Amino acid sequence: MTLFRQLIIAIVLLFVCLYAGNTLVSLYNNQQLVAEQMHVHAQDTATSLGLSMTQAAQEKDIATMDTMFNAVSDSGYFQRIYFSDLDGNTLIDREFPVSLQGVPGWFVSFIDLPSNEGRAEVTSDWMQLGEVVVVSHPGQAYLKLWRVTTTQLVWFAVITLAVCLLAYIALKWLLVPLARVEQQANDIFNKKFVVLEPLPKTRELGSVVQAMNRMALHLKAVFEDQLSLIDRLQKQSFQDAVTGLSNRRDFDNRLRSYVDDQEEGMHTGALAIVALHDISCVNEYAGRGEGNAILQSVGQRLQSAVTDHPRAIVARRQGPEFSLFIPDITPGEGDALAEKIFGAVQDISWLHNEKCPLSFHMGYTFHTNITSGPEMLGEADIALRQAKLGSASRWTKFADVQNGDIPVLGKPLNEWEVFLNQAIQNRLVALHYQPIVSIQDKALLAQEVYVRFLNGKDLLAAAVVVPIAERLGLMPSLDRLILESLASAEREKETPTKLCVNLSIVSVKTSGFLRWLDNFLASQRRLAAKLVFEVPEYAMKANDASLRTFSQLLQKHGTSLGIDHFGLESAAFGYLSSLPLNHLKVHRSFLRELDTNLDNQFYIKSLAGLAHNSGLQLWVEGVENEQEWDQLAGLDVNAAQGYFLGQPALKSVD
Repeated sequence: MTLFRQLIIAIVLLFVCLYAGNTLVSLYNNQQLVAEQMHVHAQDTATSLGLSMTQAAQEKDIATMDTMFNAVSDSGYFQRIYFSDLDGNTLIDREFPVSLQGVPGWFVSFIDLPSNEGRAEVTSDWMQLGEVVVVSHPGQAYLKLWRVTTTQLVWFAVITLAVCLLAYIALKWLLVPLARVEQQANDIFNKKFVVLEPLPKTRELGSVVQAMNRMALHLKAVFEDQLSLIDRLQKQSFQDAVTGLSNRRDFDNRLRSYVDDQEEGMHTGALAIVALHDISCVNEYAGRGEGNAILQSVGQRLQSAVTDHPRAIVARRQGPEFSLFIPDITPGEGDALAEKIFGAVQDISWLHNEKCPLSFHMGYTFHTNITSGPEMLGEADIALRQAKLGSASRWTKFADVQNGDIPVLGKPLNEWEVFLNQAIQNRLVALHYQPIVSIQDKALLAQEVYVRFLNGKDLLAAAVVVPIAERLGLMPSLDRLILESLASAEREKETPTKLCVNLSIVSVKTSGFLRWLDNFLASQRRLAAKLVFEVPEYAMKANDASLRTFSQLLQKHGTSLGIDHFGLESAAFGYLSSLPLNHLKVHRSFLRELDTNLDNQFYIKSLAGLAHNSGLQLWVEGVENEQEWDQLAGLDVNAAQGYFLGQPALKSVD
């Protein structure tokens, strides 16, 4: 019950108690007064009759006395009048019934007024003729007391109603700060550290608001310190200090984890190494600051060149060398992108370019079926050495001769479009489930839903199809197909755990898909409560409004949201304080050689502390061996998935 209702009820109870006490005291006093008045009235009436009936009593004129008795009784205040002679014989006795209409019986029993008598001697001169007795009737007294009581009740009800109305207005005004404090507490829980201003004028409420403001500022500082610490740690361990790009170790780990990901299936990809010639001349002539500025400019140009490929990895490997890896593109797109990358750095110059001219060389390689990251790096390095044989800027492609049939990713886009439209129309998909288990007891916590596309007798992984579908604008239709297939599978056999489903950021940004998703979740309430949609971390950088709209839609239906491949983009850390998330799933590259990599261990443990303080769970992906699994137990991670724990299967785990 709210404080407001409690105060209103307390006011009503107070008035009831006041009314009850006042009524009891008033009835008691009125009872004593009325009883005394009845006695006096009866005695006065008896005295008056005694004086009036002297002549009739002396003559024993019964008719006259009867007339006098009837006249007195017309007032309704007496129930009996009788006259007795000196011998005690009753000469005349009249009883007059008086009704108690309109007075409840319980009230009569509660008041219990006595029947008072008035006695007077009837004399003639000095001779006593007899005695007249008048017995009062309390009926009129009961009626008047009842009317007084009911009138008091009506006035009490009116006054109580008026007081409650005034109290309602006053309390609403007084309790506004409490409602703001409640909202502030909820905001703090949701990592929104709001400070309330101005302070309430009520001293006690002002003290409470001040205490809440101090707590909000303190928690905000603690949270920001954690974010800053993890951000610094990530930059020190995985970013180049000069350009802000990935460093060599981060690039190699991400490339290796991408290639080793058994679930992602077969991939195409391009890898390029860009080298700036003779940066040492710039450092010697103008200082290292000018050389660093040129390196920063090169990094920015390379990032801009691959903006349309969010999965691309750009890094500064060493000195003046930069490496780029662009996955899931066709050979023609790769060649065009290589031209674009090399062209992006050609017009970079500086103030003393005539003394220390800048020149660039690039080695490039493309694989239609990536099986080894170091192999691609070696080929690109060989191509770079070939490019450096000449003095002028140029780039060289490593001759990658493939035997056998062209892989499926080598299809032209028009054939892909036909294939995907047929898959959508004929629902040519198969759902696979991979377990996500608790670190503490290895219990099943959730299941990741993977989709396979039927290509004749073969199954194509989503990672093969999704990049093509995004380029063709078919991702909203594919995501819709996946969810409808999942709903159909749940109707046949209900899954006992949470279900994690990856959504394309393209779908999240599409208003038509969001309208369909709203209706879908409303019609699939049991499934909606189980779903945990995951979006990649890179989507957090430039889609703030879309993600907030998406998260509000999920909250409406009780569906959760998680961040996939977490840890690669430090810009995403700020969203932890505002988006309602279920979990963060750490990218598999941070698990490479986890048992010996102290930096990754410390980084994951710091992420776990940040996530737990934010009310989130920290999951990891890509657990491939027992050593990685054993190491996670001491890093406060909540759950993990990977081939060591279970491979994706057609049937969900019971």
